Amino acid sequence: MFARVTEQNGRVHWINLTHVRQLVVKEGRNGLLTVTDVHIDSSWVERIVTVTEAPEAILSQVAG
Repeated sequence: MFARVTEQNGRVHWINLTHVRQLVVKEGRNGLLTVTDVHIDSSWVERIVTVTEAPEAILSQVAG
């Protein structure tokens, strides 16, 4: 299962939800947007992608 997410700079990623370990919402302050950190862990690499979608929007793609 894959989900389409967008970084703040407009770059689009397709992430494998099987490898997502954690979704962390970072509330926007001082005029900044609320963003979500997607923690991805696989056999080779662990990384964090900061995206503009809310966790609900990311996970709802599974049902769609």
